[in-house]
Amino acid sequence: MDVLDVAILALRLALVAVLYVFLAMVMRGAVRGLRTAAPLRMAELAPAAPLSAARAAGLQLVVLDTGSSALQPGEVVELPDGAMLGRSTRAEVVLADSSVSAEHARVFRVGRAWVITDLGSTNGTRVNETPVNGEMPLAANDVLTLGSVRLQVLTR
Repeated sequence: MDVLDVAILALRLALVAVLYVFLAMVMRGAVRGLRTAAPLRMAELAPAAPLSAARAAGLQLVVLDTGSSALQPGEVVELPDGAMLGRSTRAEVVLADSSVSAEHARVFRVGRAWVITDLGSTNGTRVNETPVNGEMPLAANDVLTLGSVRLQVLTR
């Protein structure tokens, strides 16, 4: 084997290593995109309700500040489990405000508790002025801020 053969072999091995690193990065990104934030500790959740009651009751929000969205102040919005809030037409609650991301946040039930998670929005989601990092439980009278839109939780 001469020096040229060794160099070609080394380049081939380097190319294979770069491809595996690239594939590992793609898989890591895909897993992060599919995985939600760290699950809530069980101490933060209320005991589970019967499944039929959990599905029947939605989360009610009253609009405090509309930003430039089409919502009206004082309007009550009911969200089903898993509802998305954002500027996109795919969202259950469309907030057509330039400070709201297309897919801004999602609310869902965990047992009897309602939880909100930010979906990587540009301007962030806040509950009572505390930024939402991962998942955050919601309680009655909490104020959600998505961009310049403010909503108050009526029911849990």
